[in-house]
Amino acid sequence: MDFLSSFDFENYTRKSMKESLASLDHDDLVDAALFLADNLFLKDQINRKAAMDRFASKSEQLFISLFNEAEEIASTSSPEDLDESAVLETVSKERSASPKKRRSMKEKAKVLPEKIIDVYPDAGKDPVCPVCGTAMKELKPTVHRTIKYVPQRLYVEVEVDHNYVCPKGCEDEDGKPVMIPAARKEAPLLENTMSSPSLVSHIIAQKTVMGLPLYRQEQDWQRRGFNLSRSIMASWMIRSSQIYGEALVDRMIQDFRECDVVHMDETVLKCLEVSRDQDRTNCYMIVGVSAEHEARQMVIYQFKKSRAQKFVWEFLGEGFEKALMSDGFEGYDNYTAAVHLSCMAHARRHLYDAVKIRADYQTFKNLPDDTEMKLKHIRENPALGILLEPLGNINRLYEVESRAKKKKLSREEVYELRQKESKPLFDQVIAGMERIARSFDNGSKAVKGANYFLKRKDSLARYLEDGNYPIDNNLAERMVKPFVIGRKGFLFADTEAGAEATAVWYSLSQSAIMNGLVPEKYIEYVLTRLKNEGIREEVLEDLLPYSRTLPGHLYKK
Repeated sequence: MDFLSSFDFENYTRKSMKESLASLDHDDLVDAALFLADNLFLKDQINRKAAMDRFASKSEQLFISLFNEAEEIASTSSPEDLDESAVLETVSKERSASPKKRRSMKEKAKVLPEKIIDVYPDAGKDPVCPVCGTAMKELKPTVHRTIKYVPQRLYVEVEVDHNYVCPKGCEDEDGKPVMIPAARKEAPLLENTMSSPSLVSHIIAQKTVMGLPLYRQEQDWQRRGFNLSRSIMASWMIRSSQIYGEALVDRMIQDFRECDVVHMDETVLKCLEVSRDQDRTNCYMIVGVSAEHEARQMVIYQFKKSRAQKFVWEFLGEGFEKALMSDGFEGYDNYTAAVHLSCMAHARRHLYDAVKIRADYQTFKNLPDDTEMKLKHIRENPALGILLEPLGNINRLYEVESRAKKKKLSREEVYELRQKESKPLFDQVIAGMERIARSFDNGSKAVKGANYFLKRKDSLARYLEDGNYPIDNNLAERMVKPFVIGRKGFLFADTEAGAEATAVWYSLSQSAIMNGLVPEKYIEYVLTRLKNEGIREEVLEDLLPYSRTLPGHLYKK
C-alpha cells in the first residue's frame, strides 16, 4: 500500500497517524484496515506459537483449536465431504489406566555381581550345645542383601624401569655399550603426560554421555582433593582424538557410505576460534545415522564451519547413490547422487503448528470422550475438520508402520502392506493438503504447512517404494538430542580442534550405546589396544563398535 509504505513508523504518534488516515478516501481506508488486520492476525499466530513452544507440553499429541474462519470456509467446502474417521484419528487417546508391573529391587539387583559374606555365631562355624555338648544343626540361613557403592579410586601408578649395562665396558656390533633395558609394561597413551586410557575414557564419557562439561569435571576433581584443570583435560581429549579416535571414525565413515539407507541432520555449535577469525556466528555439528535395519549400527558426528552445500558431499562422498533421509534443508536436495527421502514428521509438524494455536483449542480438548460430541463440534466448525482430516490420515500412516514393526515383517512384506494400505492413505493426505491450500488465506500458517507438504510430496511418497525406507527422520533427531543436551552445559567450543575432538568422541560413545556397549569401557579398550598395537587396519576392524569380535565384558548386562 502506498500509504503504509510512505508512513514514517519510526516517528509514529497517534496524531500523525490520525492526520494521515484523514487524508484517505473510503476505499483506501478499507484497504489500510484490511492490511493492518492481516498483520495483526499473523503476529497473533506468531505470538501464540511462541507461547505454545515456551510453556505448553512438547508432545505432538493433537488437541484442536479454531479461529473464526468457519463462515469463509463453509462456502468452499461441505463438512459432509470430510472423512470423519480420519478426523477423529487426530485426537489423542487416553492411556490405559492399568499401571506397569514394577520389578522389585531384588530382581533389578540380579545384574550386579555379588560378594558373599558368611556370618557365623561367636562360638564359631561348628558350635556345640552349651547344655549337652552335642554338635548344633544349622537352620535355613537368613539372607540380607545390601547394594554397596565403591567410589572412584584415583591413584598414581609409578613404573620404575631398571636398566643394566656391562661393568666391563663390552660393546655390541655397533660399538655401543652392551645394555639390557627394562621390559616396559606398556607404552604411554600420550607422550610426556601422566594420562592413561582409564582416566581419559572417564573424562570423555562424562562429557559425551553424562553431559558433564569439563569445567564442572574440574570442580568435581577439586572436591575430591585433586587439581585436574579443564585445559589439561581438553588437551588430553584433543590429542587422543587426533592420534587414535579419528582413525577409527574414518574407518566407520567408510562403512557408513556403504549403507543402503542413511539419516542426516544438523544442529548449531558456536566455535569461538572460528568466530574470531572468520566473523562467523554459527558453526554446525552434522549428524549421520545408519538406518534402523542396517546390520552396522552407527552414528557419525562431524564439525563443519558452515552449512554450505559441500558439507553433504564431504560427509557422504561423491558416489553415494543409496537412500538419504533428511529434513527440508536445501543442501540435502542439491546432493543429486542419492535417492532423497523427506521426513513425514517435519511435514506433519508444520501443519500441526497451525492447528495447535487455534482459539478453541481448550474447548475441543476438554470435550467429553464422546465421538458424537466431537463430530458435532467439527461439523459446527468446518475449518477445523479441513485441517484435521490430513493430520488424521498421517496418523493412520504411522499406525501402519507401527503394525509392521510390531509384527517384524520382512522388507517385501512391508512393501506389500504399504502398497495396500499406506498408498491410498497418502493420496488422501495430498487431497486434504490441496483443500487446505484452496480454503485458507495464502499468508496463514495452515497454507504454509500445506504448501510445505505439497512441495515435497514426491520425496515424502518415496518411502512407499521400498520396505526398508523409513517414513521420517526421527532416528537422526534422536541422535542429535544427546549432543544438544551436552551443549547446554559446555555452550560452545573454544577451538576448531576441540570441536572436532568432541565430534569424534560423540561418534564413538553414542555408537557404542547403539550397539549395547558400555561407552567408558569401550573407549578405554579402544585407547589401550591402539596405543599398544598401533593404528593398523586389522586392529581398527576389530575395534569398530559394531564388530562381532569385541570382548563380552564391554557390553552392558
